[in-house]
Amino acid sequence: MLVTDYDGCGKCLVGVRRLSRTTDKTSSPEKQQDQVISAVEAVGGHIIAWADDWEVSGAMNPLDRPKLGPWLRGEMGPYDGIAGAAVDRIGRNQLDVLATGQMMKVSGRLLVTYGHDGRGTSATTLTSCGSRWSPWEHRWS
Repeated sequence: MLVTDYDGCGKCLVGVRRLSRTTDKTSSPEKQQDQVISAVEAVGGHIIAWADDWEVSGAMNPLDRPKLGPWLRGEMGPYDGIAGAAVDRIGRNQLDVLATGQMMKVSGRLLVTYGHDGRGTSATTLTSCGSRWSPWEHRWS
């Protein structure tokens, strides 16, 4: 996993991976890693750290997650945004994900997910659509 130092380029991103169960093959750590790297490369960024939350429910508020939370709360040092494999890897509670997206936007940070760059009004649309069905998935999984 290639990680580089924070250099102030404006695209120093924290890679975000999450699994509710480490045996879950559909969103394996390797698959998520490849997707995050692809998303970061697509916006011309680089990964400065990984926030890997294993055995953490998507229902947990991103701010409360053991690895991602400290970054979002400003406890880990400078960064320019986060990059996840999918919106539901950020969280499955629509309000929490929207609040996280808004927090990133207000602070001038990027929220990038695989297949989307997270800029402008599309970030709200992406977050809203991507997390809309996630609570149902959580309930049935």
